[in-house]
Amino acid sequence: MAANGRRRTKGSGSIIHRRDGSWEFRREIDPDPATGRRRFITAKGKTKADARERFDARIADMERTGRLPGAKSPLLEDYAERWLEEYRLNVKPTTYRTRAGRIHACMQVIGHVRLDELKPDHIRRCMRVLGKRLAPSTLKDHYVSLKMMLDQAELEELIPVDPCRRVKPPRVEPAETRILSPDQPKRLIEAVPNRGAKRRGPALTVDVDESWMLLFELAFAAGMREGERYALMPFQLRRRDGVPGIDVCQQIQQYGLPGDVEIPGWLKAEHLYGTLWLTTPKTRAARRFVPISESLWTRLWSRIERLNIGLRQLVFTNARGNPVRSSAERYNWRKALKAAGLPMVNIHSARHWMASMTARANMPDDARTAIMGHTSITMTNHYTHRDAASLAALLGQAIPDLHDDPDIIDTQIVEASASDGE
Repeated sequence: MAANGRRRTKGSGSIIHRRDGSWEFRREIDPDPATGRRRFITAKGKTKADARERFDARIADMERTGRLPGAKSPLLEDYAERWLEEYRLNVKPTTYRTRAGRIHACMQVIGHVRLDELKPDHIRRCMRVLGKRLAPSTLKDHYVSLKMMLDQAELEELIPVDPCRRVKPPRVEPAETRILSPDQPKRLIEAVPNRGAKRRGPALTVDVDESWMLLFELAFAAGMREGERYALMPFQLRRRDGVPGIDVCQQIQQYGLPGDVEIPGWLKAEHLYGTLWLTTPKTRAARRFVPISESLWTRLWSRIERLNIGLRQLVFTNARGNPVRSSAERYNWRKALKAAGLPMVNIHSARHWMASMTARANMPDDARTAIMGHTSITMTNHYTHRDAASLAALLGQAIPDLHDDPDIIDTQIVEASASDGE
């Protein structure tokens, strides 16, 4: 209440002198658009001047980043700074790191433009500039990241329409994923002892070879992602209804060094070593039970018992006892492929191989998505590749013989000689 007894105009703010001698400046702003709750900007200080300085600085920062309407629309790079700050709290560190890199690259091109002056031509120019050095799929992800941010600005009514809506996304031609044929994974795994890779550390060669053979087999036979394989611990090997399998309930991810990375409060993550963290699976659907053969089950337990691995210790480690790194697995994968005389496919293609084999066996869609840990059959189908032999077999079952003539006409192909043309 003002000194003359009249109520202050809404939004003009108030000054509070507290009993302990401190001062507080407070101003009510528009309600939270998501919850409708009242919101206030406050700043405290030991003196009135100190409180005022902090209050003005907070107002200026909110106007700069678009949290509070000001005389000028915020620069796009300032709004991006605020958007990423809020985005960080709702995603995993790896997702944030990727998205932040995309946004920062866009800001180098158009960050100087004010938000309310942003036009479709700015978006097109940004894509043209970035497209000179980026692959089409990566460029499209930059576009998607920028659109996510500007969609939020539209929801906050800082702009009338997201200009990305008026720009066609960068065109991407899907790249074909090469996979091994049905019988080739066995040849790859058998070639591991002959791969000729350099051995480091005190671990026995037989244990090192066995670890890569088992890791590769898990990639093909269980369709486990690399982080899921690296995080495997004995307690995950369970029997359900008498069926041996793996409870895929954790993974290892490279989040960053403790202190350098901010782990959201909702994310369960335990630091293991260096930049590696033990955390939850990729999605809720990724937590699954994957049946495995009795042979693979027995060989995993034989390794666990021989090396005296505890229930909550990693089944696979490097020579120093630290978690397996993807670079080391890729190195040994390529060496094994070369030793087996197989094409150089990437290791993630093993998941594509498994999805394709389940389709080949006519496994129901719900079972295939459950095994793969996908949220929809659409994603599982993206991983599925039909080979000519399986397509021919299916067509042979589906299409009846359309020619009833029992006579067989023998044909002979005669190659023309050079003299025939003279």
